[in-house]
Amino acid sequence: MTVRIDPFVTAEPEPGAGAGALRVTFASGRAVRVECSVPVDGVLRLRTDGLPGPGGRSGPDRDPEGPCSRATGAADPVLLDLPHRPARLARVAGGTEITGPGVRAVWESGRDGGGGSPGLRFGAFRRFCEPEGDTLPFTAGCLLDDGCPAGWAETVHLAPDSAVHGGGESYQGPNLRGRHRALRNVEENRAAGRDSAYLNVPLLWSDAGWGLFAHAGGPVRADLGATHAEAALVEIRSSALDLFLVSGDAPTVLARYRALTGRPYRPPEWVFGVWMCRSSYFTAEEMVRTADGLREAGCPVGLMHVDEWASEAVLETASWNTGADRDRFPAGWARPLHERGIRTSLWINPYVEQGTSLADDLVSRGFLLLGPDGRPVPTSGSPRTYLVDFLNARARQWWCERLARTLREEGASAVLADFGEEIPEEAVFADGSRGVDRRDTYGLFYQDTVVEAGRRVHGDAFVSVHRSGTAGSQRTAVHWAGDLPSTWTGLVSAVRALLSMSLSGFSVVAHDAGGYWTPDSFARAHELRRTMTPDAVPADVEPELYGRWAQWAAFSPVMRFHGMGRREPTAYPEPVRGAVLDACRLRPRLSGYLAEAAGEPLPLMRPMPLAVPGDRDARDADLQYLLGPDVLVAPVLEPGGERTFYVPSGVWLPLMGCPPLQGPGWRTVLCAADEFPAYVRAERGVDGVLTGAKS
Repeated sequence: MTVRIDPFVTAEPEPGAGAGALRVTFASGRAVRVECSVPVDGVLRLRTDGLPGPGGRSGPDRDPEGPCSRATGAADPVLLDLPHRPARLARVAGGTEITGPGVRAVWESGRDGGGGSPGLRFGAFRRFCEPEGDTLPFTAGCLLDDGCPAGWAETVHLAPDSAVHGGGESYQGPNLRGRHRALRNVEENRAAGRDSAYLNVPLLWSDAGWGLFAHAGGPVRADLGATHAEAALVEIRSSALDLFLVSGDAPTVLARYRALTGRPYRPPEWVFGVWMCRSSYFTAEEMVRTADGLREAGCPVGLMHVDEWASEAVLETASWNTGADRDRFPAGWARPLHERGIRTSLWINPYVEQGTSLADDLVSRGFLLLGPDGRPVPTSGSPRTYLVDFLNARARQWWCERLARTLREEGASAVLADFGEEIPEEAVFADGSRGVDRRDTYGLFYQDTVVEAGRRVHGDAFVSVHRSGTAGSQRTAVHWAGDLPSTWTGLVSAVRALLSMSLSGFSVVAHDAGGYWTPDSFARAHELRRTMTPDAVPADVEPELYGRWAQWAAFSPVMRFHGMGRREPTAYPEPVRGAVLDACRLRPRLSGYLAEAAGEPLPLMRPMPLAVPGDRDARDADLQYLLGPDVLVAPVLEPGGERTFYVPSGVWLPLMGCPPLQGPGWRTVLCAADEFPAYVRAERGVDGVLTGAKS
């Protein structure tokens, strides 16, 4: 397989085509019609209906079933209903000027007989074309795969000392410059620190003042200064190009991106309490005993989650095939918890197991995702599991009714909607689109279906927590960082993942406080599933690590304990036990502040490039953030309690011990077990944050 690029050569206003249309030609002589519009002030949209055919133009003259075709289907929930505002095009010296509200761009003329691509300039965005030399490692144009048009390539000049952010979840941190990124959802299988993720977003932006968003559900690959220090290459495997170039500083770029794909989710205030989960409580009685023990210790719990509520073992089937196990969770089992003021949550996923009666029924009804041969196709990760086709309207309706009925019967206020990443490339959806083009957006269809079901029962008080997703997923749900190990590396990876998601448009992000697993607890979990024995799950996290992770959770958008072993603070020794109980008691006092901040334009977790745009020192402090506008958080990331972090200007008062600090500048603190680097602006005041009222 040989992949090369057929570069752009010229772009001229297309005569007689109406406002905003360019005729773009390639070195091969192929040509496409590109619509230029300004759907949002300061955003330039470049769109074409198809890849260029071998004879010249894109469009219906191509053989739709030929070897070069890439089916994409019609339905797509990523974008909002955007206005069509054609740009104005005019020939100017050196190229074509493209203008509209907040937009002035120039698509430059190509070089006669030269290599590379003609430039494209829009504010701080500049296509990398380097006309002065022959060092081009890549160019912009049409991707050719064995000679067939297979997608699109765009380049960006990377300004010296600028950073690149976005891309969705990243365990390697929020600054992507110097790296390759494959923006393709992957079931991570309990990983940490690697450059692959459950949730990818084809949005990339720089503090230099530009953003690039590829509206695509298929593979997007980015070389962000890895091959050439000053150049980025973005490859989009899609038949239709739909590219948005965004101008502005960091907050403006994200605001304009949200105007395209939706504002972040604003959850009900109860979400900001303490969530106590583990994998798993095995009986309803065990959950009530645990709740009572936590109450006696003074730990305020607002929600308890159960994985193993159904008549099957989650770790054995990794699918949802049955209803509740009434021996362990009898009808009305959640009522005693509700009487104690505790909501409940259930584990679900979009897969069914091959050979079950449910799978046989869904095959007969045509509700499963099919392969090219018309038979159900298994997930990429397991030959035993099939996927519900959420693009099939009847299948989606069935799913909504099933989940809504389950929520009513089990009394659940929330679900943890797991999986949704491993979509086989050869799959064919109900609308004719292929798995390769739905790899990332499947998680969004799944999420929207779950939310629709939950709102039928609980309205806006329903909450779903998801692992997979893409652009647009920020609108209606909580997203968590996945199954990270209970190690210090796992803790750091979780911090990096949440910061990266926050810089990609997400607001209500979460992690498993304490981490998800250790090798011993994972093996023990499989053994316990054979008997579902209550009260047999061990405490499995090294105590200091558990304490620091739990303290960080208290200053995260969602404080959610979860893991293979026990996550209740009462399972751990002093001084960690007392320190975590203190953090849990503090959390409800922050809920009003968090609910208030969730309604603001910026995400709840504000990495420093968003919190203090333009501050070079702050940008490099990439493992800390502001929680809302006024709380500075620097998680303790190593044993010993020492932490060095950047303090923005002003006086900052401690919320969990530690001395007051004054910025700007880098400061080092040494935290005892019951202390944590969380500070509030002096002008807001401790009481202003802990009561949720503005001072």
